[in-house]
Amino acid sequence: MKKKGRKRKSGSKQLRRRKRKIQAAALALLVFAGFAAGMLLYQNQNSRVETGEEVRGIWLAYVDFKEVGLYNKSEDKFRENAEKFFRRAKKNSVNTVFFHVRAFRDASYPSDTFPMSRYIWDKEEEIPYDPLEIMTDLAHEHNMQIHAWLNPYRNTDFDKKILDPAASESTEEILTCVREILDHYEVDGIHFDDYFYTEDAEISAEEKMKNVNRMVRSVYETVKEYGEEIQFGISPAGNTGYCESIGADIKTWMSEEGYVDYLAPQIYWTDQHSATWREKMFSDTLKEWISLNEREVRLYIGLALYRAGEKASDDPGWGKRDDNLARQLRILREEGCQGYILFSAKDLYRKGARQELENYRNQV
Repeated sequence: MKKKGRKRKSGSKQLRRRKRKIQAAALALLVFAGFAAGMLLYQNQNSRVETGEEVRGIWLAYVDFKEVGLYNKSEDKFRENAEKFFRRAKKNSVNTVFFHVRAFRDASYPSDTFPMSRYIWDKEEEIPYDPLEIMTDLAHEHNMQIHAWLNPYRNTDFDKKILDPAASESTEEILTCVREILDHYEVDGIHFDDYFYTEDAEISAEEKMKNVNRMVRSVYETVKEYGEEIQFGISPAGNTGYCESIGADIKTWMSEEGYVDYLAPQIYWTDQHSATWREKMFSDTLKEWISLNEREVRLYIGLALYRAGEKASDDPGWGKRDDNLARQLRILREEGCQGYILFSAKDLYRKGARQELENYRNQV
């Protein structure tokens, strides 16, 4: 009986051990599930702009730094003015900032390879803080994405000289910049402007596009080495014919995998443009881009906030109406585009753009 009793007792211990193991396993499962849910929530929060959400962007260009208050400032003042910028951007429904980090083979951050941009710091002593780190941290604090914006080949701001797109050294320099950014900063994307070849370069359009494509594909592959969630996109000119003349092979980018995650064509005209070949310049150009988009690459349409309130003979719509952006926003949504980007940041502060912005905000 004792043996049986002990056996039963032993069996009871085994049962209790088994129950404890089951409870521990259940608890571990709950903890893991909670952790996984927490990580998913963190990732969603960390991604700022969730998949499928409309991108509402703004370009913060090197020419904006002074007017936004980011030029030659102490760290405290830079941070204060950057905070004001993000608050103003958020007031205007912006959720993605495209921050200019390479305009002329320079850097808007302390680089081991490239000189500091004189548009953000133009003093003899070294800059005592990291502008890109501050901008990235603030963007994420405001639940926004930030993309590092590069002009890949542009050399200086006073001539038309560019890096030679045919040279492997040029591609390697660009990749060095991309890697340096992704190694040190938690940016959400890498973004290129449309400075490739000059239009008058003595080389065929086909050869230009071939050379640029080799670089673009290398950058795409490099970006994806750091994570599939990191985006790579290009903002070409709105004029598709001009794109090809400078080596921007938009047809390949919109039909083949492995080049870009998105394009942001700069459709900087109103439907009251004076061009005789287009009845509705903005609407017709937008439809042209959509018709070329075989792969359904995400399209974030570049909108000309900088022209708001402008009285210009080439595009009288900007002076005649103050709801151009609102109308364009409605049109691009109707056409199924995934977002837009406003050019540029300093115009959020411009008095002449106030009414246009108010009407835009009402449409958003």
